Amino acid sequence: MTRKKICQKHLNNLGIKNEKNLKECIAAIFERHDHQSDVLIDIYKLVFPDWERIEKINGHPEVGKAFWTFVFKQFKKFDSKYHPKVFPGGLWFNTGFSSNQHLGPWELSFDNCMVIMS
Repeated sequence: MTRKKICQKHLNNLGIKNEKNLKECIAAIFERHDHQSDVLIDIYKLVFPDWERIEKINGHPEVGKAFWTFVFKQFKKFDSKYHPKVFPGGLWFNTGFSSNQHLGPWELSFDNCMVIMS
């Protein structure tokens, strides 16, 4: 099964079937945590349900502009509250998913990301 199909199956199992569901799920991740690295890991776990078995990821998943911007804005708000001395949204900007203008607004791609399993 391809990485994209594994991800889609996982999202469907979580009840994430559209943009609204995805936004709600991501917002809930931010509500559960008070440290940015925990948020980032949970966002990665959304698209890598086998996260615990991954040894390394070369590259980053790519998302459409609306997806990337939504998460970036969430990180900026989160950082303003919990990490006021850091660059707001910097963790997402530096180690989050990549933005790809050729993808649909909420589309996800693993084309430029290679997963090495342990």
